[in-house]
Amino acid sequence: MEITVDHARATELFSAYWDEDLAPADLSALEEHLKSCVVCRREYQTFKKTVGAVGGLDRVMAPPDFAEEVRARIRKRSRGRFFSPRKMAERIPYELFSLVMLGLILAIYIVLQLSHPAQLKLP
Repeated sequence: MEITVDHARATELFSAYWDEDLAPADLSALEEHLKSCVVCRREYQTFKKTVGAVGGLDRVMAPPDFAEEVRARIRKRSRGRFFSPRKMAERIPYELFSLVMLGLILAIYIVLQLSHPAQLKLP
């Protein structure tokens, strides 16, 4: 079965093609498409220039407190919805709370049924 590549699929494969990480079938299909499609060939050339330019930039180390400053800014702008200390009630998973409540309801039901054995209906 021969794989065909359209414009959208070709642009999705550019990154893997650049990294030389394509399966042989995808590789041959993409190369065949690039030979016949001027638009995708131009887009890939632009992609290569962009990735090459970004790769040529000097690496800069982030300040040691960078992550904490980002968290603080997000906390401030979100008014505490993200990265803020949580109250104990917010830490309990709702699934656990639901199971505890179901257990409590079952216990109350059993106690009520056992306190009135005359009304207990057995199958």
